[in-house]
Amino acid sequence: MNNLFRLLLFFCFLSAPNLFSGNITQPDSTYLLRGRVLGADTNEPLVNASVLVQQVNISSVTNQDGYFSIRVPASTRHSELLIRYLGYENQKIPVVTLMDNPNNHITLKPSPIQLSEIVVVSGDGTELVREALQRIPQNYPDNPHMMVAFYRESVKKGSNYISLVETVLDIYKATYSSYSNDQSKIYIGRKATDISPRDTVLLKFQGGINDALMLDIAKNPEIVFGTDASEYGFHIEGLININDKPHYIISFSPHPGIKDILFRGNIYLDAASLAFARMEFSMNVEDRKDAANIFIRRKPAKMRVEVNNAQYVVDFIEDNGRWYFNYSSTEVAFRVRWTNRFFGLFATTYTISSEMAITDRYDNNVVKFPRNERIRSTDVIAEKVEHFLDPDFWGEYNVIEPDQEITDAVKRLSGKLRRRSELFR
Repeated sequence: MNNLFRLLLFFCFLSAPNLFSGNITQPDSTYLLRGRVLGADTNEPLVNASVLVQQVNISSVTNQDGYFSIRVPASTRHSELLIRYLGYENQKIPVVTLMDNPNNHITLKPSPIQLSEIVVVSGDGTELVREALQRIPQNYPDNPHMMVAFYRESVKKGSNYISLVETVLDIYKATYSSYSNDQSKIYIGRKATDISPRDTVLLKFQGGINDALMLDIAKNPEIVFGTDASEYGFHIEGLININDKPHYIISFSPHPGIKDILFRGNIYLDAASLAFARMEFSMNVEDRKDAANIFIRRKPAKMRVEVNNAQYVVDFIEDNGRWYFNYSSTEVAFRVRWTNRFFGLFATTYTISSEMAITDRYDNNVVKFPRNERIRSTDVIAEKVEHFLDPDFWGEYNVIEPDQEITDAVKRLSGKLRRRSELFR
């Protein structure tokens, strides 16, 4: 199975960054809506809550502090914004009430399962998962379509960010009933980096955009489950409401005695259609010295790398009986040390994170991209975009609202960049 994992993520330890530039264009005028989503039962922020205008297929997600911003066309002024989150009731809000009001606090009520709605089962979930895999062609789009996505990736050294990259992407989403690959290209992007010449390691994140798309487990189920899911045990944990509909919670983990590095986590299946609605999972890399070989493409001979954890999330959204890829995230943490005498006593933790949120979806002008414009699995996205310099860079594009930690990091990294630029004037 390890030959499948190499499709997920690659990170390179190299020696020096390169800079590329991108082009910027301005889209049409829109309304900017802002708010914060909280749980009514806890008053805590709901992270990665889905925010969308269904009539136009425009969406976003909340950040780590529960905040969101979403730009909608003027034609949606009299439409409704739909907020949904796992285990909570949907909330519909008139778009017009959110205009020019940046301090909206939206509370979602917990959504209890009505046991009379469905025959409740428990125990072995193997047959449910196998049936869900068989139903993929009828639950997901049978025609290719186009998507617009916001993508963010970061690298942290200890508790400090040393790299942040953000892009808006165009995506060609291949049909789920074929073996054609998804394609993406960068429309606009920016970065902030702080790689000191004294750093012993420069970490480059390779293939992040392609890997975020590969986490679409309905399109690529073999990445996690192999050919027939026979290496896993599945157990039905209960039911939960998502989008005001009951979903099975099915936990999975490798069978005892299997020595391969595999996955474990929770699958959320729509109870009516058995569509994969969400999956939260991790790789069992703890205390595995061979786990680094899955992620590291190249490193110095005297460097030792241990993988602390590797966690993933993928989320889908239903529209007119079909389910669409909507969001994915990745977080992998490494412990790095050197074997020579001077550095051998010290270890540094690096954390690589990425998230992709689909912000628009459309079926017209569905075309594959020219080969020279496509993002490749070997591309380092940080080498293909410009630095953070313009505070109004995004204009009227939809992006994921940065949380406070990222906002502070951007200020710090961009401030260093400006000071360095002033030295060369």
